[in-house]
Amino acid sequence: MSFESPKLRIAEADDWEALPGIPADRHFLFVSAPFGPFARELAGELEALGARCTRIILNGGDALDWGFSSALPYLGGLAGWAFWLRSQVLQRGVTDVVTYGDSNPYAHEALALARTLGLRRHVLEQGYFRPDWVTVQRNGVNGNSQLPRRPEWYLNHPLNAQPPSEQRVGRTTPSAVFLIVRYHAAAYLGALAFPNYRSPYQHSAIRQAVCHARRFVGGRLRSRWSKRRHEKVMGAAGTVFLALLQRPGDSQLWRHSRYETTEAFVRRVVASFAAHAPAEAELVFRPHPLDPGIDDQDRLIRQIAGQEGVVRRVHYLDHGKLHEILPKVRGAVCVNSTAGLAAVEFSRPTITLGKAIYDMPGLTHQGELDDFWTSPQAPDMALFSAFRHVVMATTQVNGAYATRFGRKLAVPEVARRLMSPD
Repeated sequence: MSFESPKLRIAEADDWEALPGIPADRHFLFVSAPFGPFARELAGELEALGARCTRIILNGGDALDWGFSSALPYLGGLAGWAFWLRSQVLQRGVTDVVTYGDSNPYAHEALALARTLGLRRHVLEQGYFRPDWVTVQRNGVNGNSQLPRRPEWYLNHPLNAQPPSEQRVGRTTPSAVFLIVRYHAAAYLGALAFPNYRSPYQHSAIRQAVCHARRFVGGRLRSRWSKRRHEKVMGAAGTVFLALLQRPGDSQLWRHSRYETTEAFVRRVVASFAAHAPAEAELVFRPHPLDPGIDDQDRLIRQIAGQEGVVRRVHYLDHGKLHEILPKVRGAVCVNSTAGLAAVEFSRPTITLGKAIYDMPGLTHQGELDDFWTSPQAPDMALFSAFRHVVMATTQVNGAYATRFGRKLAVPEVARRLMSPD
């Protein structure tokens, strides 16, 4: 496939005026989107409902996922991004801006511009409750979400007693890894056509693609050894705490916490554990499922644990399913990971070291990290039930971005919510 930008079908401002039956009052501009065909399928659904849709193409991966129709390539650098985007939004009559996440530089600037111009802002994200849900929110997600952090708001909400209906979407990680690898490979191959594109990630697209594939294959080859190590650590007598890592380079770290890097988070947690946890306690670090495996987290954690004198009590385990691990731990530590919300769902005391939608009295530990190891505050499960029902009803859509069945479930409802005037 060629990614030469002149071959892209650029959406013109008056393209849609010639099409009968298409109202001019809703024009969705996709700035970023989940890896794979989700945005293209969502646009088809929106267009069937009478809307217009345009996708900004920042690199070869965007071109591969979206195609060449109604595409608007941006060939400039980050310094000129906001000015260019403003001119395109005003020229083309954009009414709605859609992004995937709200923290990478392109999405962050686009949402800020949309707010200034009074446009509707829609943010897609992985589900707060995984793996069977995706997130659709106005204005922001995660640390930028406008959901209240007040327990009484959820306890008094009219939807707090209505459990959601859901279908299981099945395993999504293999499909997600494939789509990520494909996207980064296309971004690498299209680099000459988009020379000024700057990835929000720390490492290059091709390195991420190769390392995602290596981690996936390597995990399969090492599965027996990893399983034995997992069973030895989790089956040992004593108290086990779980530390949940963000995806390396995730902008959630530096936008929504005091930690610039994963290493800074690890150092803080291990130092506190070494100084304040009971002598028989163990600490297990678990990587993000979409960590490409570029950085040797196992080695880093052992090095830091050695410096703190707890190398025999601190472990890195890249094996096992989270729902099988959580019942066995005393508590969980994270920045603002949705895996921390899963820990709350399993009644595990949880502390967040960053801004999280679920960080509130009654759900998470509200004291200091140093106190957490000996006096962790357990969640109020009645509050969690109300919180879950309200968040599900207002921000979650049953489905998944990475699999065909997941998209079949999610696309119609996501389109309906985006078209809603509320």
